[in-house]
Amino acid sequence: MDQGEAKDRRKAGDRRKEIAEAALRCLERVGYADLTARKIAAEANMSLGHISYHFTGMDEVLAEAYQLASERLQAAGEAKISMPGATPAERLDAFLKAGFADDFLSPAHLRTRIDLWSASIAHPAIAATERTLYDRYRKQLETLLNQVSDPWKTDRIPMVSDLIMATLDGLWLDWMRRRDPQAVQNGLEACVLFARLRLGGA
Repeated sequence: MDQGEAKDRRKAGDRRKEIAEAALRCLERVGYADLTARKIAAEANMSLGHISYHFTGMDEVLAEAYQLASERLQAAGEAKISMPGATPAERLDAFLKAGFADDFLSPAHLRTRIDLWSASIAHPAIAATERTLYDRYRKQLETLLNQVSDPWKTDRIPMVSDLIMATLDGLWLDWMRRRDPQAVQNGLEACVLFARLRLGGA
């Protein structure tokens, strides 16, 4: 590949990201039901043709937006676990709490997250992206659980992971309904306690 082709690919990647960013802003403002390619193009300050050039359809735009939103959540979690001197349980606690920072609990972000979850039911591209991102987050979680676990109890990690992943989704939904920070704190601490009790490590 020559320098010109590499530059064109970078430019195309930048355009796709700009469109995905615009889609997220539109989702936060108008919601999934009222989202259109025209609104995204206006938000991105581009012509409608840019969207059809860079994406095969709205499913792909939303899949890219979903990936962008989830990567931010994942980056926040990764930043929290680089804690020199912390115990494995403390790193697990920080990783789980990162997803419940103020930025991720804003009404606009929560609506976007719920809209994208809902869209994944009917749209295969969005569902595939959701599955990939879910698996990536779960893999990070299981790496941390492995560090918490006694070596002879690692066969319990999938069960513990299942419970924690379901609890996190439930805490998001509960926050949307009640906005109770203590309930979120209690739920996250219970996840760490359950992991320590079932896996028996530090």
